[in-house]
Amino acid sequence: MGIGVKAVFFDAGGTLVDSRVGLPMRAKFLAERLRSLGYDYGEADVLKALREVGEYVRSLGTDIEYSRRYLLTLMLLKLGLRGCIYRILEPLYEAYKEAVLADVYIYEDSVPVLETLKRRGFLLGLISNTTDYESLRDILKKFGMFELFDSIAASALTLWRKPRREIFMYALSQVDVEPREAVHIGDSLKNDVAGAKSVGMYAVWKVRNKQSLDSMQAPVKPDLVVEKLSEVLDFVKLV
Repeated sequence: MGIGVKAVFFDAGGTLVDSRVGLPMRAKFLAERLRSLGYDYGEADVLKALREVGEYVRSLGTDIEYSRRYLLTLMLLKLGLRGCIYRILEPLYEAYKEAVLADVYIYEDSVPVLETLKRRGFLLGLISNTTDYESLRDILKKFGMFELFDSIAASALTLWRKPRREIFMYALSQVDVEPREAVHIGDSLKNDVAGAKSVGMYAVWKVRNKQSLDSMQAPVKPDLVVEKLSEVLDFVKLV
């Protein structure tokens, strides 16, 4: 184990797993469920409503997480469906979870890296911005990662989204380590790198292509930039 480092935290989407299609896949599943419930809306209508809800939430500029059920309620209101929300919300929520699970894939080195760190004695944690903890849990279980984590800090549970320091401090408290004893790895400079640095953690930035970063002026400096998670294994032995 590296000197002083006891825990390694990971972001989920874009770091361990990713989506093949994204929002259009969710719109497809939701439109199909709406039609099965007797409401004739096309995928384009649902996709437009989902995007409008996303734009609205972003316009609020808040670091507080909104639940998936609340966001689906806003989507239904955008579609003009009001009196029936209480009856169709749960079937739509289930359809959304099914869409997420059908669309997700895992990076090939995710599980091997987690298992290697676990064997070396590191505590493992997940710090994720997500509107739905159940979907995150199901994804982790699908790929055999759920049992590997000692700590899961999901914004759907903490209510605070990255880069707020509260979600990082919550994650650290779950495994009883100090910020200087932890490394966080993620694909977002703002949410992962700046967030981790704000509480004193080591921060690793995962990117698609390091060569494309040569001329980039990053607003915050990560301790390491990697293209593959396996590059982290040597780093945690040295810090």
